[in-house]
Amino acid sequence: MSKPVAHGTTQTLTDAITRVLNEQRAYEDARATRMGQGAEQLTAPLGSLIGKAIPASAVRRALDLADRAAGATVPNFLFDHDSADLAACEATALKVQAWAQGMNAASGGVAGFFGMAGMTADIPATLTLAARNVRATGISYGLDGSNEDERLFRLMVLEVATVQAGDKRRETLDNLNTLARHLASPEGRLVLEKTGGWVTDKVAERVARALGVSLAGRKAGQVVPVLGGAVAATVNASFQADVARAARYAYRQRWLMARQLLSGEAS
Repeated sequence: MSKPVAHGTTQTLTDAITRVLNEQRAYEDARATRMGQGAEQLTAPLGSLIGKAIPASAVRRALDLADRAAGATVPNFLFDHDSADLAACEATALKVQAWAQGMNAASGGVAGFFGMAGMTADIPATLTLAARNVRATGISYGLDGSNEDERLFRLMVLEVATVQAGDKRRETLDNLNTLARHLASPEGRLVLEKTGGWVTDKVAERVARALGVSLAGRKAGQVVPVLGGAVAATVNASFQADVARAARYAYRQRWLMARQLLSGEAS
């Protein structure tokens, strides 16, 4: 005979789900983090020029390598909780954000002292950490995988993280939620399998272009040696916060869909 579920436990889960649903709606209406946006606005013209000088193909290669390596380099604390416990998933995902922000702020602070040369080295490092950030957040909610479908989903999470606001942000969120719905059902996964790898390739090219421009715009202040260290640390932390928030939104959607608590429709 199964044990009865305590009323207090049920109420706690209900409260957690209500809070998460409210946070999902708030994320859909929110802009990217404000941290570091002042520096980004000041350096936007220079960032645009730098962005054009960063080949999308180079960004894509960095993304591919980072995603494939991420599974073997995620923090050990990700495996210390019950992924069926929503509150525990949330707490672990917040640890992931703090870890990613701290790591990238430190690397940016060092790279910023070397101006343009440091920025050139720091962009691949930032992309690598962003890929680990997304994958670690997925593991926090009990979702991970190395197949093309999951890789496509992680790429789209990164795309969401680069979009600030407006119609483009809504379109990107809708695309992410459409993919999440496909991944939530066997029929949807079958559709994805039939489309082939070209879909992932197409998204990878789009994300690579968006990330190259976004990171260059954020990091343009690094071109000034020494002073660039403070800018780079702040902007790197801001970028990883945006990535973590996008990843939490995305994997919360799938956690809720897997339990039939959410349809996946963007509201």
